[in-house]
Amino acid sequence: MADNAFGEIVSGITAPGSTLYGAVQEVRAELHREHPGGIDIVQIGHEAWRRRTPVQQAHALDGLFVAYIVRLHDEERAARLNRDSAGGRTHLEDDDLAILHDAVASAAPIGPDTEIDGVCASALANTLAELELLQHRGAGQSGN
Repeated sequence: MADNAFGEIVSGITAPGSTLYGAVQEVRAELHREHPGGIDIVQIGHEAWRRRTPVQQAHALDGLFVAYIVRLHDEERAARLNRDSAGGRTHLEDDDLAILHDAVASAAPIGPDTEIDGVCASALANTLAELELLQHRGAGQSGN
């Protein structure tokens, strides 16, 4: 999902002008003053929700569903990455880096507006460099 699309989806929840956002900020400040040793964040959500009118709750519900699904996706992705990492799995094929190097090299010199198949060439070059760095780090750790 593009960053701007995600921003549009969650803007109703996180925008400083949204009623749920304002209620959460208000309740969080109150509860932190009352319980400086810490509070259950679920309590913040419940209290903020109770302070909204039924109409405000109805307007916030779609955003809460989206936030939950995004969070669920993030947790599932993190679990998959942890499994792959623990198992020493790589998603790279032997020739992937060479293919990427060829694609990036064909676009040289890379400027701020350079694209490769509609993708920002500098982002591809940065990703390629990061992959190489990760491989280098991984090789160094396995050699210890």
